[in-house]
Amino acid sequence: MTPLSSVHHSESQPPFSGQRLLTAQDVAERLGVSERWVRDHATRRSPRIPVVKLGPLLRFRAEDIEDFLHCQLVATSSKKALDGV
Repeated sequence: MTPLSSVHHSESQPPFSGQRLLTAQDVAERLGVSERWVRDHATRRSPRIPVVKLGPLLRFRAEDIEDFLHCQLVATSSKKALDGV
């Protein structure tokens, strides 16, 4: 097991900067999807939602959910640009 002190994190964003972690239900409400959809995309389906696993529990950082949304928006916008829409 790797000690936490040896794990490298981005200098600009600490891994859990004191913010409350979100539940799958919180994320589902934010995205307007079912809790099952969130769990599927956190564990096995694409596009993958970044997740923090605490034993059997799944928790999410709000920043990761916003980044996920942004990446999906960029991917959609880029495809439309390529199609000439």
